[in-house]
Amino acid sequence: MPDVSVIVPNYNHAPYLAPRLDSILSQTYRNYELILLDDASTDGSQDMIRQYQQVHPQIRVFINNRN
Repeated sequence: MPDVSVIVPNYNHAPYLAPRLDSILSQTYRNYELILLDDASTDGSQDMIRQYQQVHPQIRVFINNRN
């Protein structure tokens, strides 16, 4: 069980998503879970989230079908 839950809400913030996720994933502390929440983004955020999940399968992703 992770000690820390990092929850990243997102809605149409694709330009900021990669730096945000890279910052979290580069931390030296490793006993955490990363949960990404997307509220039906239309700016490509969901594709980026899925790409990160492919590389980091421990990321849990929840995508809403509508805002």
